[in-house]
Amino acid sequence: MAQAGFSNLLWFMGIVEDRKDPRKMGRIKVRCFDIHPDNKQDVPTDDLPWAIPVLGNFSTEYKPPLEGSWVFGFFLDGRDAQHPMVLGIIPGMPTTLPDPDNAYSGSDVFPKPTDLYQPDIPRLSRAENIEETNVARRYNNREEVPGYGWEEPSVPYNTTYPYNRVTQTESGHVMEFDDTPGSERINIEHRTGTFTEIAPNGSKTNKIVGDNYTIVEMNDKILIKGNADVVIYGASKVNIEGNCELEVDGSMSTTVHGNYDLNVAGNITMNSGQAFFQKSSAIRQEAYLDSINHYAKVNYHVEAKNNVTLHANTGILWTYSKSDTRMQTDANFGVYAKSNLYTKVDGSTHHVTSGNFYTLTTGQTNIKSTGNVAVEGALIHMNTDGEAQSGSTHSSVPYGSNPSLRTLLGDPAIFKFASVVNESPDGYTIFTDPISLDEDTHTLDIEEI
Repeated sequence: MAQAGFSNLLWFMGIVEDRKDPRKMGRIKVRCFDIHPDNKQDVPTDDLPWAIPVLGNFSTEYKPPLEGSWVFGFFLDGRDAQHPMVLGIIPGMPTTLPDPDNAYSGSDVFPKPTDLYQPDIPRLSRAENIEETNVARRYNNREEVPGYGWEEPSVPYNTTYPYNRVTQTESGHVMEFDDTPGSERINIEHRTGTFTEIAPNGSKTNKIVGDNYTIVEMNDKILIKGNADVVIYGASKVNIEGNCELEVDGSMSTTVHGNYDLNVAGNITMNSGQAFFQKSSAIRQEAYLDSINHYAKVNYHVEAKNNVTLHANTGILWTYSKSDTRMQTDANFGVYAKSNLYTKVDGSTHHVTSGNFYTLTTGQTNIKSTGNVAVEGALIHMNTDGEAQSGSTHSSVPYGSNPSLRTLLGDPAIFKFASVVNESPDGYTIFTDPISLDEDTHTLDIEEI
């Protein structure tokens, strides 16, 4: 072969007819002009020799050219034309529809009818017929978030030929590295519409039309120096197997339009440096294992539009005050003791009534005084069948100082004021912006020689 070909290579140009190399080595079958017949019946595609690509970038990351592509190269064996080598592809513009039965007319797939009279260089590189590209689809499918104050950013595409380097696959995947001055950006997009794009100002947009999974095997750290908005149209569930700490330097607001359930196996501590407000149609509190203790450093008020009930099932119900204890009602005042009623006063006892005063007992009534007993009235009726008897009237009701009900919580956190963040993004132009008419600033004057 060296004697026949190396010193006398046969150069060729041709059209790719098959790229499905059974050995998966990247080889292609090329029908060469003026070497292979125009009639496929004379030399079918299956009889064409496999051409080996020559890669000049020292990398085996290679994708064979599509059927219908124009290529050039040489035959190692010269005029025998059985060992072709392909050096590169020749960009062009298809002008006829593919006809798999005729030579030099592509395949049954390529070129596509929409690519007729379109250069092989992608439309995104040329900035032509943008309405036929993924840019138009993204522009029409921009996501709006009504009522939340933000939306999906506009498409920052604003390419000028020849600065946009585009890789576009046959199924529709796109990868762009755009170096257009003032509109530099990077875009990686799946044929379904999922994409990641970095805008000229450094902003990044991720849009996923399907499900999204993020798995971090180690630690994950997120720093947001500005504001963050999260909108979830469906449900949300967060599971934390360790501890969780949430600290807010400013104010915090939580609004729930349905039910709010809080279930804690341990303690709940709420420590407020100022007022604590609670309002509900009904409030029920239960301490099913221990006591409920309330402490107020100043006043403690309880008010009900209807009844106020204090009920001690098995213990004592008692009140204590270091100052006066006053009970007042605009209606009747009743005290009922199923057993005994004890009243002990270290000072004096005064009963003042504007009406009648009745004391009724089905047993004995004993009045004993170590001093004088004075009874005064306009008319006094007394009727007794026996003598007044002395008896013990000691009270078993304990009294004295009430133990402190104060908590042992520390001082609440100090106020911190949220930082003000400048939300104005850096501006840049996009392909839908009107073209300025004064962009061309060079002079048309011809300097005289």
